[in-house]
Amino acid sequence: MMKVLLVDDEDIEREGMAEIIPWESVGMELVDMAWNGIEALEKMEKNPPDIVITDIKMPVMDGIELIRRARERYPAMGFVVLSGYGDYEFTSQAMELGIRHYILKPCDEKKIVEVLLNLKKDMESQQEKQKSVQKLKKNYRRILPHLKEQILYELITKKELSLADQTLLADFTRNLEDDFILLSVRSPLEFDQLDRFAMNNILEELLGEEAIYAGTAFRKELVFLIPAALLEKTAECIREAHEEYAKYKKLPLHSAVSGNGRIEESYRLYGQIQELFYFEGAEGEQELLRYDRYDGETDTAIVDYDGIRNAGSYGELLFEIYSAYAKMELEGRSEEQMAGIYNFALKRLFGEEEQKAEGKGIWELMEQVTDRCARQRNILLPENKDGERLKLCLYAVYRNLKNPDLSLQYLASEVLFMNEDYFGRFFTRCMHEKYSAFLVRVRILLAKRLLAYFPDMKLSQLAEQIGYPADGQYLSKVFKKQTNMLLSDYRKQIKKEKE
Repeated sequence: MMKVLLVDDEDIEREGMAEIIPWESVGMELVDMAWNGIEALEKMEKNPPDIVITDIKMPVMDGIELIRRARERYPAMGFVVLSGYGDYEFTSQAMELGIRHYILKPCDEKKIVEVLLNLKKDMESQQEKQKSVQKLKKNYRRILPHLKEQILYELITKKELSLADQTLLADFTRNLEDDFILLSVRSPLEFDQLDRFAMNNILEELLGEEAIYAGTAFRKELVFLIPAALLEKTAECIREAHEEYAKYKKLPLHSAVSGNGRIEESYRLYGQIQELFYFEGAEGEQELLRYDRYDGETDTAIVDYDGIRNAGSYGELLFEIYSAYAKMELEGRSEEQMAGIYNFALKRLFGEEEQKAEGKGIWELMEQVTDRCARQRNILLPENKDGERLKLCLYAVYRNLKNPDLSLQYLASEVLFMNEDYFGRFFTRCMHEKYSAFLVRVRILLAKRLLAYFPDMKLSQLAEQIGYPADGQYLSKVFKKQTNMLLSDYRKQIKKEKE
């Protein structure tokens, strides 16, 4: 039964209402009465009612103030307002407080019962809604770790998030201001559910229950999303975590931790972990590979992953693959090493495990990698004579890019054995750009990429790499015209960004 408190400063009306209302038949119990708002609040503290029936005009504290104060402490409490003719101003104030149930004095038993039953119905409906909401919240809390696991997995693997997952991700990140790191734990054998549970508990015990924001698994690898502020603590605890896990399952573990980033950048952070394992190795003596202590002379900037993902044409893809080759060539990498880096890039970008690119020479290798990326991006050249001819032209440009005499006439007559006029028209029609403009643009863009990777590169060496005279004067002139910036200023800007 719902408990009722009756508040009215007129003794006769208060006592009369207490007598005429069939409380039990409406599922209610009159537990107390008060003659003004102050007394009513005092009685509420001792025995909070479900419903308050209150007169609107009373001495000391009126019904409006009583409702306002009671609502602050008991938001689920129901109210019925007793009002008389002429109490319109008070009634309006009650409506502003959300009161919907009124009894106009003088009133009869039938009207009072009708109002009470309507209020009871509304309150029961609201209670049912609250129960449903609480049930949903409970279920949400129960499945929340699984939702986070799913979203983290999709972010790491660069899968397309569903609309529902996008909404959940926005909800997860709404109040998060700090960056995160990814911690990867790898095992020689595949982790099962019990293994995952054990490692999660070990990390929570060492780092704190709130440390593991989300976790997911890839067969032989566990990945945890941890606040970046806990990086040093994570590094301190990882050896102990490995030792504790070894007590449960005698297997050697290897771990790596990424740099900082937002949750939305999990794919990039996971790429850093892959690089650590791939280039530093997972079989060394280190307990934890740390991206923030990676020496910087890495393949991180050799392949521009975002450039490949954002390329809008086969020509743009080929430039990305060639610029990676130019960096590796300057570092003196062998073709075998180049193949390893290209295949690592394919695996990171598209998850490719089989049919590794293994050309008989570097140009065949670059063509295989470019074609593989183009196929994944669905930007292959047309499968007709024009497509074949354009591909031949593009590779001819890059094969001869270091040649200062790479004019339209030279490329057409000496390399492609084509009519100069026909080649010029064909290139412009297919590339939507004149050959001369294309060549300058590619050379300057490559110069910027090489400077970003080798900020201290000599001007003469840079000029030779892109096909300009070794004195660098012509390169400086063209660079200024194309970028509206002095090459020396660009170099300074790059160095400043790397500090």
